[in-house]
Amino acid sequence: MTITDDQRRILRDIDATTPITEAETDWAVHAGYAVLAEDGDIDLTQEGRALLDAA
Repeated sequence: MTITDDQRRILRDIDATTPITEAETDWAVHAGYAVLAEDGDIDLTQEGRALLDAA
């Protein structure tokens, strides 16, 4: 899977708990790279972590 530099930044921001926009959150969750908890916290999925580690 190939992602853009901006998408890679979004995954890094999620991993570092840096705030991201709602649109960025939507992309990561819909792509399956992140999960959103009921309290609004966001975390990378295993797929998201693997993609970030491969970068």
